[in-house]
Amino acid sequence: MLLRLGAILACLTCLLLPDQASGQRRAVTIGLVSDGPYQRHGYFTDFLESEILSLLSGEFDVRMPADVHLEGDWTLAGIQAALDRLLVDRSVDLIVTLGPISSHVAAQRQDLSKPVVTPLILDAALQGLDIDEGGGSGIDNLTYIALPQTNDIQAFQEIVPFERLAVLINGPQVEAIPELAERLRAAGEAIDLDAVIIAVGLTVESTLAALDDETVDAVYVLPQLQLSDADWSGLVQGLIDRQLPSFSWFGYHEVAEGILAGQRPERFVQRVARRVALNIQRILLGEDPSTVQVGFAAQRRLAINMATARAIGIYPPWKVMTEAELFADEQHLAEREWTLESAVQEVVRVNLDLAAADRAVAAGSENIGIAKSDLYPQIDIGADWSLVDAERAESSFGLRPETMLTGTATLTQLIYGEPAWANVSVQKSVQEARAQGRETLWLDVAFDAAVAYLDVLKSKTVEGIERQNLNVTRENLEFAELRRSIGTASAGEVYRWENQIANNRQAVINANTVRNLVEIELNRLLDRPLEERFATAEADLDDPQLLTSEERLVPYIDDLRSFRVFRSFMAQEAVDASPEVKALDALAAAQRRALQSADRSFYLPGLALQSSVEGILSTGGAGSDFQGGLASGDVRWTIGVGIRYPLLTGASRFYVKAQAAEELASIETERQSVAQRVEGRARAALHTMGAARANLDLSRDAAEAARNNFEVVRDSYSRGVASIIDLLDAQNTALVAELRAANAVYNFLTELMRVERAAGRFDFFTSAEERDAFFQRLEAYFQQAGMQQ
Repeated sequence: MLLRLGAILACLTCLLLPDQASGQRRAVTIGLVSDGPYQRHGYFTDFLESEILSLLSGEFDVRMPADVHLEGDWTLAGIQAALDRLLVDRSVDLIVTLGPISSHVAAQRQDLSKPVVTPLILDAALQGLDIDEGGGSGIDNLTYIALPQTNDIQAFQEIVPFERLAVLINGPQVEAIPELAERLRAAGEAIDLDAVIIAVGLTVESTLAALDDETVDAVYVLPQLQLSDADWSGLVQGLIDRQLPSFSWFGYHEVAEGILAGQRPERFVQRVARRVALNIQRILLGEDPSTVQVGFAAQRRLAINMATARAIGIYPPWKVMTEAELFADEQHLAEREWTLESAVQEVVRVNLDLAAADRAVAAGSENIGIAKSDLYPQIDIGADWSLVDAERAESSFGLRPETMLTGTATLTQLIYGEPAWANVSVQKSVQEARAQGRETLWLDVAFDAAVAYLDVLKSKTVEGIERQNLNVTRENLEFAELRRSIGTASAGEVYRWENQIANNRQAVINANTVRNLVEIELNRLLDRPLEERFATAEADLDDPQLLTSEERLVPYIDDLRSFRVFRSFMAQEAVDASPEVKALDALAAAQRRALQSADRSFYLPGLALQSSVEGILSTGGAGSDFQGGLASGDVRWTIGVGIRYPLLTGASRFYVKAQAAEELASIETERQSVAQRVEGRARAALHTMGAARANLDLSRDAAEAARNNFEVVRDSYSRGVASIIDLLDAQNTALVAELRAANAVYNFLTELMRVERAAGRFDFFTSAEERDAFFQRLEAYFQQAGMQQ
């Protein structure tokens, strides 16, 4: 029985599709009916023809000649005449209507003599169309795309509240559907909204005049395919000039042209065109047009033109902006752009902490000069005036006149003084330690800048992923609404997705907050206004400024043994380059000199040259006229060499020496500890970086697998096979995997920056010669370890 049935089906196939059975493609001619000559949105026709040809050309010889692409004249009679002509044209196998009026006209006919596909049914219920139990049109030779009811008005009111709404409708459409205006008013009243219907003709002057005559709070713009580019631009600018917020049925493309907001995403037209092509394919393969599913889950993606919002004095609330695509957003009006390299280099140039450290180092260098000053000649000058009683002056034989003014000058030159010489050496070493402390801060600031920049990139990526996840949830809500409309899902599923949208909005707000915080931190490091806007360039693993871009590095880290030797080399490099270690080396040198000075104090005296000159500037009173006594102009001088040796100091020299020895031992021990920490830090950072590098590909593979699983589950959900729990789980898994994959790159780069910090060098600041020297040292180290690369 089965064999006989198979044979019958094979024969029927040969009869019905003789060209295909013989290996030839069946010729199919498709006629097109437009509402009128399109000056705008003409790309829909291009998309449609492209989708039809790409999908069907392998099975059919598809033809869409210009003589069966008919245009109405934006009148009901003209559109009906074009449709009638194609219905009787025997060369046309199938008809596609390209406008809302022609789609409505075709859908109202009950005598279609050939298959007709109508893609632009704006509101099936409003246009009196019913969906049969199987989800098809139920009308012979007709299938349409029932664009789902949108929450445009609700979304519009979330942006700006209003009570009186002007609805701009295509004038010829009002003629085709006379009851449409009244139905729109009734729909407005159902949500406590006063709807003013304004028919738009082929030009916009009368429309703008009607808006001037009416008192409205906002404008909802239905498809206006009849307008020229100039008239459309005039309408958009007229709404802005009148400070009227507007919402576009078409969404993305018209928002980009100046309408305040809309919900249909950028690829809405392409998705409709693809659905038309799929419906045509099903019909040509033998499916009854009246049974082809008419439901369509149109994606929603709110778009807002922020330039228009600013022009009319409106700023949407946070909960709206969390999921909206923003045109001319202030966040994107960046005053400057940073790359990872430029940000780090700018930070080390302008950072206030480094500027303060530079001042401290400059101030400390003066201590060397102060110490050296003890080795240079010291000259003191002075003057003394004395007054003694007359009796004593008389009896002093002129050696002590009653009044006397003297001037003195003293020169002292240290010939040898161990403490002074030691102090110069100590201050030089201390200054070196101070400079190395500044280098430590320099490395820390550069590292903080790199991490802050990468945190900005990471936070922006996370925010983008959370926004995309919110959009996916909206799509799932649309699937649920479609499932509910055909009775395969309950209202509970819709509410569950609405709850998920609220949660996803919170996640977007939190991600946005994190981004703002890390941008403030980067601006702080850059010494810029803390909330200054800036653009960022994605960090690339192949950036020539990163050591990881060096192909020469691969052989040294490509296997476990090489990587172990490489870690040892980098640990040694880190210790050799560490400013922390160098600072302790300088302090140890200072302390050794202090210990040496303390030891020499037991047997080396101080030696100095001293000379003085004293002159009598004036004398007066009793005793000043004594022959042979002191008189004005007399000069006395002395010169001598002094030696000083502290014989007994209460044993303080022993304590000073012992203290210096202990302090030196402390510094040397601390130096060992710091070197150990530096080495450990370098080794740990390399291990972590290696793991982060390995996770890059794994996280990407996991994200791709999670995305594929999500698409499979979502497809099953849309067909009523999978449950909402299955889809939620798949979506959450995909979200987590996507976040991990995005973070993997930034985690690796952060660990790379940690390795460079541990190694005491950043590749942003190394020259080609320095890199070559690095690899020469690396090769020598591997050879010494018995490994030839």
